[in-house]
Amino acid sequence: MFLRPRTPVTRTIRVTPAFLLATILLSAGLPTAAPAQEEPPAAAAATTDENAPLLDPLVLNPDLWEASSEGFVAANKHLGFRWNSVDKESAQTTRKGATCFGLPVCQTVIRMNEGKATEAMLLFYNRGDMGEISRNDYENLIEKATEAISAATGVPMTARGRDASSAVKADGRLWQTEKSTFLLEYSAVKEEKARGVPFRAEFIRLEVTPKEEPKTAVQLLQEKKEPFNPASHVRRDLASGDVEIEGIPMVDQGPKGYCVVASAERVFRYFERKVDANELAQLANSSADEGTNVQAMTDSLKSLTARLKIRVRVLIEIEYNETVKMLEEYNRNAKRAKKPDVPMWGSNVSLTDVYARMDPDVLRTTRTKSKAPITRFERLVKTQIDKGLPLMWSVMLGVMPESKRTSQTVGGHMRLITGYNTKTGDLIYSDSWGLGHESKRMPLVDAWCITKGLASVEPF
Repeated sequence: MFLRPRTPVTRTIRVTPAFLLATILLSAGLPTAAPAQEEPPAAAAATTDENAPLLDPLVLNPDLWEASSEGFVAANKHLGFRWNSVDKESAQTTRKGATCFGLPVCQTVIRMNEGKATEAMLLFYNRGDMGEISRNDYENLIEKATEAISAATGVPMTARGRDASSAVKADGRLWQTEKSTFLLEYSAVKEEKARGVPFRAEFIRLEVTPKEEPKTAVQLLQEKKEPFNPASHVRRDLASGDVEIEGIPMVDQGPKGYCVVASAERVFRYFERKVDANELAQLANSSADEGTNVQAMTDSLKSLTARLKIRVRVLIEIEYNETVKMLEEYNRNAKRAKKPDVPMWGSNVSLTDVYARMDPDVLRTTRTKSKAPITRFERLVKTQIDKGLPLMWSVMLGVMPESKRTSQTVGGHMRLITGYNTKTGDLIYSDSWGLGHESKRMPLVDAWCITKGLASVEPF
């Protein structure tokens, strides 16, 4: 995924009663996109480099799995690698012009565990970053990749077929070398003429992992994992008052409106479920420009309940009538404060436009008139965080101030609530924007003012 451009991007969301009901993971088909609001770190800027080194030596290196996270980025700086978070659980490069086995690569992610590399993922194609391609181009690229990997590894390909455990049951082809397993996975939406569904290519990716040696029954028993325990990931700092969930992987959504699927991938990987944002984007029919239809995302997650052993709970949804009353109250408060009122929306006015005209102080006064909703919001957050469950949080960006370095346009967005502070009352949250966005803070009142919905995903 490419990085966010330095020019802020605004996604306009037209208001309908359905939108106002479109809280996190529950709507009637409105896109929730992530505007590119903040300046990325200087080291993270994507560059065009005609002389970009090949990725071949990295993925073919039999000693890759001995690479230490401490020196990995420094040793591969020429490839454009950077850490996705301060925890160094993954590093990625989106260097333009990069190739592997003679094929262009739009993104490469190296995942780490206990200080060692455990997986390399290379995207030869994905719809979100590279746009749509024809069926012929899609099939030709799969065959070119197959030939290139066979030639590079020097071993025969084995057809794996469809993976019933993946979110989209992607097709795959395998190569096994002395030290590594190469898996080419690809997926597309099949054409269904009777239903008017056209063919659509989704992704073609290469996953490289350490070769797994056969294990004895005793070894398998010793390695048997206990069920994932979210509560064990909650860190409590009595001195600062922070209560925060640890171990939530970072996913950088790039400039795409993939905030919903990127946030969902982070939660799934935290729960040790291997689910990729590109798979979720296929299921939810996500658009790079328009974002994700959250109703489709809801339906998709429900379809994965048994396979991934998760359940989704909608905790807060803002009803249409509630929004109407809030806007009426806002205008009364604006008049008292001698501030401009906000015209009620019509066919040519979006809810984004309405929020863009709001004064932060007047909005704060309006949404804090009743203490009960804020108290309920705080209680829900604390209850779920104490269980180790990050919250999928639908918000309206650009309304309340967030940080001195933030220059946000108004727009719908999804982020994760990952903690709270017992002394200040602040919420601790994270955006799927890479390094520097792992842990941020906001006063509870301001957080409530921008809240459009709240939901949790829980393993079982």
